[in-house]
Amino acid sequence: MLEPLRDQPAVAMPVFGSVLGAMRGARALWIVVPLAAPGMPAAYLSGRLGIAPMVVFLALTTPVVCWGLWRSIPWKAFSELARKAPFRELSLPPEGLFADGAKVYFQLPDADSAWVEVRLPKAARLQLQAQRRVWLLGPDEKGRRFLQLPGVLWPHRVKVVPGLPVGAVRQDEVEQRIVPPEEDVVLIAHRQRIVRGIRVSFAAAVLVFVLLATVQVFAVVDDVSRAGSGIALLTLYSVVFLVWGTEAVKGMLKPLPRGKWTELVAVPHRPPQIGGTGLATLACRVQWPNGWWSDIFLSKVDPALAADIFATQRIWILGEPFRGATTFAGLPGHAVLGRVRFN
Repeated sequence: MLEPLRDQPAVAMPVFGSVLGAMRGARALWIVVPLAAPGMPAAYLSGRLGIAPMVVFLALTTPVVCWGLWRSIPWKAFSELARKAPFRELSLPPEGLFADGAKVYFQLPDADSAWVEVRLPKAARLQLQAQRRVWLLGPDEKGRRFLQLPGVLWPHRVKVVPGLPVGAVRQDEVEQRIVPPEEDVVLIAHRQRIVRGIRVSFAAAVLVFVLLATVQVFAVVDDVSRAGSGIALLTLYSVVFLVWGTEAVKGMLKPLPRGKWTELVAVPHRPPQIGGTGLATLACRVQWPNGWWSDIFLSKVDPALAADIFATQRIWILGEPFRGATTFAGLPGHAVLGRVRFN
């Protein structure tokens, strides 16, 4: 699996530097889009019905953006720290991992009474409970620290607390072994999180669509002759939503293959390319069990999957792969999943 390089700056890890650059740009997009999407109908309505609609839209949207900024990784500070400092591996003792809801706690090795508190999704908590290993980066001059799990590129911001909360429960050790995809609890939890994210995005897109349609109705009632621009905007949004929605539904929402994991040799044609959304593209040549070679292509996948393939020259396919098919690839016991197309 992909691991940080010891005694080298964090950005020396394959693909990691590209992810940092892409996410700093994507963070600005995450701020602009929630404000701009409702802002368009708000601005349109404000010209017809006064300033009240715009104030209402901004009042509803601004807390969401602020909450996202508060929960997000400070990518600028993280990038500066990653260019100067290396990750440090920390192995947790059998009785050294505690959890309280979505928060996980373990003790720092260089402090007798300091504990790390980090909020992790369910898949990451299950992975950590089995592996008992983390990679820590920091602290920086402001005391900020970051955590990364083996085989996964996404960092998590951690907080140092003086002690365990009252409700923290010790997490027992779990046996590590490769099981079929339908029994891999880490993979299942990660897939459920992806599906929830897609559904939330769909709900947000539908909400904006309803807002635009409502604005169009107001425009038509007010002045039919001036409704052309609204119809054009509504049509453009509908086309974009339809294309994006179809691509998402036919991909990540499909059922996962069952049965077994298939490991293949994969030789990348070039390093993974990270897009502005933080997703990766990778083309490889794979060797089948009978010795034949063919090409595969991964588009808009988790950069951790592309980095794992690039670093290890191995790809794990869910189920039995077939030529010309599009299926899922991942990493057993890790929160990594993506779609792969066999030529």
